[in-house]
Amino acid sequence: MVLYIEACESGSMFNNILTDSINVYAVTASNPTESSWGTYCYPQDSVKGVHLNTCLGDLFSINWLENADVARMNKETLEEQFVLIKNETDKSHVMRYGALDFTNEVIGDFEGDLDLAEQFFDRLFNRQLFLSDSPHHHEKPL
Repeated sequence: MVLYIEACESGSMFNNILTDSINVYAVTASNPTESSWGTYCYPQDSVKGVHLNTCLGDLFSINWLENADVARMNKETLEEQFVLIKNETDKSHVMRYGALDFTNEVIGDFEGDLDLAEQFFDRLFNRQLFLSDSPHHHEKPL
């Protein structure tokens, strides 16, 4: 099992508790004693031209989600993902706990649909992403 936890002091959920004796790997936004940080705050907090006067995301979560959007699910490992997210998250200490012996496995084994991700990237790299597979597809004027 792989867990990603976003919260202030999120490392406190696993520190000295989660050991490598069970197959659980947890990545947290911060260590046990520090805050996690918001991002997309003013002036980047605008939605449809209106400032919401709040932060729209968390730095750790946004870094993880943006990585998940572009990662090759069948190539990038948990270890590689951890290093990337840790390096991008520069206001808190991204931590990991539990079993580290399977961090060489690809992230697609734990997040998303590996088969769909492979199909997406195959089509993207073959420049077929926006073309219809249907031989009956015809463009029609509006």
